[in-house]
Amino acid sequence: MSFMVEGDYFEGCNCRVSCPCIFLNPATNETCELFIAWHITNGLRDGVNLAGFNVALAVHSPKQMTDGGWRVALYLDERANPDQAAALGAIFSGQAGGHLANLAPLIGEVAAAGPAAIAFEMTEGSRRVTVDQHLEMKIDELKGMDGQGPVVIANPLLGVVTQPVRQAKAATIRYNGPWAVEAEGSNAFLTEFRYDG
Repeated sequence: MSFMVEGDYFEGCNCRVSCPCIFLNPATNETCELFIAWHITNGLRDGVNLAGFNVALAVHSPKQMTDGGWRVALYLDERANPDQAAALGAIFSGQAGGHLANLAPLIGEVAAAGPAAIAFEMTEGSRRVTVDQHLEMKIDELKGMDGQGPVVIANPLLGVVTQPVRQAKAATIRYNGPWAVEAEGSNAFLTEFRYDG
């Protein structure tokens, strides 16, 4: 079974500065509250078309993310048919292999998983996602010292994507799922992603 998915990615967390977790350092708070959104522009798993679907993930981890024991909630686009939902679930849980399989051993508990209404919105330099009544997150890309180009982190030690990420700032994070989080003005990243397996 093989797959390829690519598209747009962003994340926000409760770290007060650019996330130290990606450099294997402890989070700036007692726990890391991380929220991720993917929009697939092109994707297949064994002939099943995945283009146009959205996926979101909520992660609650200890201060040192590499200690594992993550509590996660995985939300899959409710528009997917059973075959598409199975493919999305396998890929984004890491069960299908690829880069996300490297992160799967850090998960201690799947607190929720299933279909949801996921709206992924993109404008120049900004991203927004809503997941049913559970999650609302909006981020804005930061500009570098030249005032024009983004701040880019090209090769972090830990990450959900292998592509370079652009630094952003979370304008809003509100989560009410198996646990609750509110944050603003905290860390965020955005990029284009590709996973193969």
